[in-house]
Amino acid sequence: MNSLHASTSINLQELKRLYSGNELFTFQNIGKSDTNDEAVVIYMNSLVDEKRLNQFIIRKMNMDLRENSGLAGEVLLDSLHTLGDVTILSEIEEIINHIADANFVLIIDGHVEAYAMKLPGFETRAIDEPQVELNIRGPREAFTEDLQKNLGMVLRRIKSPQLKAKSFVIGKDSQTKVMLLYLDDRTDPQVLNELKQRMDAIQLDVLSDSMQIEEWIQDSTFSPFPQVLNTERPDRVVTAMTRGKIVILTDGTPNALITPSTFFEMLHPSEDQFERFYFANFLRIIRLITLIVSLIGPSFYIALTTFHLEMIPTPLLITFLSAKAGIPFPTFIEALIMEVAFEVLREASMRLPRIMGQSVSIVGALIIGEAAVQSGIVSRPMVIVIAMTGLASFTIPYYSTSIALCLLRFPLMFLTALTGMFGLSIGMFIIIFHVCSLRFCGVLFLDPIGSEGYRKSIKKIFLPPIRYRARLKHERSELDAPSRQQSHYFQGKEWD
Repeated sequence: MNSLHASTSINLQELKRLYSGNELFTFQNIGKSDTNDEAVVIYMNSLVDEKRLNQFIIRKMNMDLRENSGLAGEVLLDSLHTLGDVTILSEIEEIINHIADANFVLIIDGHVEAYAMKLPGFETRAIDEPQVELNIRGPREAFTEDLQKNLGMVLRRIKSPQLKAKSFVIGKDSQTKVMLLYLDDRTDPQVLNELKQRMDAIQLDVLSDSMQIEEWIQDSTFSPFPQVLNTERPDRVVTAMTRGKIVILTDGTPNALITPSTFFEMLHPSEDQFERFYFANFLRIIRLITLIVSLIGPSFYIALTTFHLEMIPTPLLITFLSAKAGIPFPTFIEALIMEVAFEVLREASMRLPRIMGQSVSIVGALIIGEAAVQSGIVSRPMVIVIAMTGLASFTIPYYSTSIALCLLRFPLMFLTALTGMFGLSIGMFIIIFHVCSLRFCGVLFLDPIGSEGYRKSIKKIFLPPIRYRARLKHERSELDAPSRQQSHYFQGKEWD
């Protein structure tokens, strides 16, 4: 990196060379004459609030120079320090980074340091309700694309001095700010150190979304299951940090990453924390059932109607056979046609405007389903099975998990079409084996299953009453206090 020169003219000449052809680069001379280079303010006119800069800051510095008889550099520094926090820079590259980050930089002749101050002038989106993680009860605010706003929403909820933050700058060209947040007394230091090393190892030219960070830090890149939880809710982030999780906030992204995440957390929306515990537990059981239906529903129907007719009650079998009469395709082709049609409709409804999307998804499903049955392409039971499978997939709180189940349905259908229940069993065994092998920074993806006894696992998967949960947490913290530093993964942090 090139260090700053004591001459303002040399520094300005170098910056003009670097920003040649960029009409956004702006500089203004400070002092009695507009032609000298006694002091220069440089900035990007589209990033900085140019009106405030001219009316308040530059005007005040010029006024202080006229009214004070001391050294110009000292007068300007005193004037600048009265306006806000000042960052001292010593390299040309630091000036470039601060200018790109909505700062204006003051260069004073005779000083080998420059002075930067934040003065953003661009508009940011206002805080709005969540668009994906909707809830009936609880907070109604979501993250925006502005990192400072997102940090403010988190800091407003956690006022403990144990809240720690570490910043990263990722992207050779974008220089995107990324913030790591965690509670020091609840986070496993081994997981934290491993995550910091992975963040330091990220090499990107442009970081445009937190998904790129997720791909770099996860252990199993080719796994269909998401290993990092993505959320747009500040209350979800705060709850996760109180359980010992680490949160990653990215500037320009209205989502936060929560690590290390587990399989059961993908099935538990934040709304469970704001409902009565028995109702929340009932919903969690329903989601586990619908997860199984979403994964193996079509495959189970293919196995029964193709290879294991003896397992179907006789009245129901007669109904299936009568509905199947006249259908030219085998059951597997029926299921494949309906699954593809369902996914096409879902994708179309997501890409269209919101008002049109609902009409296309509902009307399209009714028309295509009825037309397929009337034309004899698919049977009515198959339409019911695919519809129930699609509805079951919508109960999964997180879209990434729902997509993973959708991708796994097709190979399961193919294996079942070949060998029936045996193929379905083999496919489920492979999936379960893969899920059990997943880890993130040493933490099991199926935690707490496999890392604790079944009683403690049930307490963590399901939601006990709040008073009982608080008492258990207090007792556990007292028991684990002597050995907390030696444990690889502090289990007292995840009670919900």
